[in-house]
Amino acid sequence: MIKPKRLKTGDTIAAISLSSGMAGDPDILWRYEQGKKQLSDFGFRVVELELTLAGSQVIYNNPKLRAESLHTALLDPSIDGIVATIGGIDSYRIFEYINLEILKNNPKVFIGYSDTTSIHQMFQLAGVISFYGPCLLVDFAENGGVYDFTKEVFQNILMKDSINYSFPWRKEWTSQFLSWDIENKNKLRELNRDEGMIILQGHGSAEGRLIGGCLEVLSMLRGTSLYPDKEKFKNGILLLETSEIHPDPILFEMELRTMGVMGNLQLLNGILVGKPQENRYFKEYQQSIIKILKEFNLEDLPVMYNCNFGHTEPKWTLPLGINVRIDLEKEFITLLENATV
Repeated sequence: MIKPKRLKTGDTIAAISLSSGMAGDPDILWRYEQGKKQLSDFGFRVVELELTLAGSQVIYNNPKLRAESLHTALLDPSIDGIVATIGGIDSYRIFEYINLEILKNNPKVFIGYSDTTSIHQMFQLAGVISFYGPCLLVDFAENGGVYDFTKEVFQNILMKDSINYSFPWRKEWTSQFLSWDIENKNKLRELNRDEGMIILQGHGSAEGRLIGGCLEVLSMLRGTSLYPDKEKFKNGILLLETSEIHPDPILFEMELRTMGVMGNLQLLNGILVGKPQENRYFKEYQQSIIKILKEFNLEDLPVMYNCNFGHTEPKWTLPLGINVRIDLEKEFITLLENATV
């Protein structure tokens, strides 16, 4: 896997709309500007491309232009990194227009989550490390400023030597819904005490490359060339998290079972599961995971639950394609190599 160049203070980061175009909608533009400023406070120069703020309708109608935006950001020597403005539901529509050689030959830090899972899979196909982590409209635009936890992990993964880095565990979390009305811009979200790491099953430790992302998006990709192939699942550590759709536990089970029927679960070395948004189905998903893995005689497969990624904040920045060790006894997730060069 090709690693992108490490970010440093003074670098230029391009905000890009590859899925939803809401960042440019008139009633949301203030939120974009808030996120841009707060990311700039990290010491970066944050810029947008021509299409970034074109608005929802233009973005929806022009998947080819979205793909060209990604190409432009990668080919522009003045741009050092790329952040997704937000997720959405259809970023896989741009794949037919993507030139994987441009991704491969111009590696740069790319970060986002949720529907951005599709874009991460494009980077995986190109053999390039990308980062499952914060986006501009949610995390970097957080009312009251970016959470210290999110900021510190982001900087440790993307701006420093990260070999042997062990991910910290947040003490508090939130996914409280506050409408993105400008009247709410100074209103802070309520934080809840985090339950900490939950070891669902397994013992000892396991190693493997990080793969995966949002469960619903992976389901959308199944049957396309964007779905991870057997080689990616082999000895992998699978990331799974659910979105604001809050899939019913039965659907959650069906998706896991399909992975088993396809022979993919059996290839894994471990699974990391993110906290569900609003903690909805928190207990039920645990029961579903144990049930489905038992169906495939995988009761010893290591599973860490309630991890700090996905649709809750604050969150980790996770390098997809990098080797990690998960230690169920010491409750650590540790990078075994640098995520950047």
